[in-house]
Amino acid sequence: MKKKVLILQLLGKSYGGIWQVNRLIGEEFIKNGYEVTILNLRDNKVDITVDHDSRLKIETINKETDWDYPLKSDVIKFKISIFDYFKRLKKVEDDYKKMSNYIEDYKPDYIIASHYLLLNAVPNNYLSRTIYQQHSSAEYAFSQKGNVKTLFKFNNRVTYLWLCESSCNEAKKRGLNNCHYIYNAVRFNSEERANVVNNKKIVTIARLSYEKRIDLMIKIVNELFSENESLSEWIFEIYGNGEEEESLKRLEYDKKRIKLMGVTDDPKKVLLSSSINLNTSLFEGFCLSILEANECGVPTIAFAFGESVNEQIKNGNTGIIATDIDDYKKKLLLLMTDSDKLNSMSISCKKFNEMFRIETIINEWLVLFGKIDEKH
Repeated sequence: MKKKVLILQLLGKSYGGIWQVNRLIGEEFIKNGYEVTILNLRDNKVDITVDHDSRLKIETINKETDWDYPLKSDVIKFKISIFDYFKRLKKVEDDYKKMSNYIEDYKPDYIIASHYLLLNAVPNNYLSRTIYQQHSSAEYAFSQKGNVKTLFKFNNRVTYLWLCESSCNEAKKRGLNNCHYIYNAVRFNSEERANVVNNKKIVTIARLSYEKRIDLMIKIVNELFSENESLSEWIFEIYGNGEEEESLKRLEYDKKRIKLMGVTDDPKKVLLSSSINLNTSLFEGFCLSILEANECGVPTIAFAFGESVNEQIKNGNTGIIATDIDDYKKKLLLLMTDSDKLNSMSISCKKFNEMFRIETIINEWLVLFGKIDEKH
């Protein structure tokens, strides 16, 4: 009889990073003989279809209600009434109860929770079979009061899974037990490597939100283009959408060479036609776009965006970690004008990415499942 894996998500109908990670590992579990269901508490109110292996079951507890978790601070600030607070909270708790009943009926061998709030929906008798995967850095997790409260509420009761070794070590220092780490896997393999020297294209694939600082990225590239005639063949393409899209369109820059391309459903094709990947994020958990760029042999320039940066980029070898804006601009210009350096870094980052292939990463998950089995 197949063992069952139940993956809990806060929201379904999403192209976001959490869905991509859960879909990828879910499909790989299926290949390894497991039965897998992804269970959403609620759905995004968007008309999209998320592609996945037909054997991967997708269920949703409440498809009708928008996600809305009330905060006590909103009552204190008179944003909502005390009546509305308890009314909304009861709706969430009702959905937790329904999710809990689903778990009891499904009888999973392993539960993977993708958001700390969902730990409240796991029946007590299933907590020892539950892995809580924190999809952000430890620094960010411990900066959120609700997250911290829940982490310590379930300490010694669930398995904590972090995105990198540095985050795992930080969590242990802060008093959490039963901590492990498994890197995110790249979601596709590429036999090809980008012709980075001849492509002469800078690229980023990211959500257009404030923490990604796409405006800063545009400013840096635009200055390089205007200050260096030798870069006349280069272009910069920005793929993604988000709340910053309209404000980015209103910025002053060379719109013939710096283009907002919208969302791509084929990042592999985009990256294989590119030369350098840019990241200017304030923070990242474990950046999927860097993994995808590496897989195509496209090195990344980034700032020190958090605990995982040194585990994703080997500075000066597979990519560059810039110290400040001037350093970022200087290093980007160097890569654009030094063909040998760019090509060498391209070879190195693709080789480095072999450790992030799903075939390797899934084995670490299976080892973790084995540790849970030993307890039972």
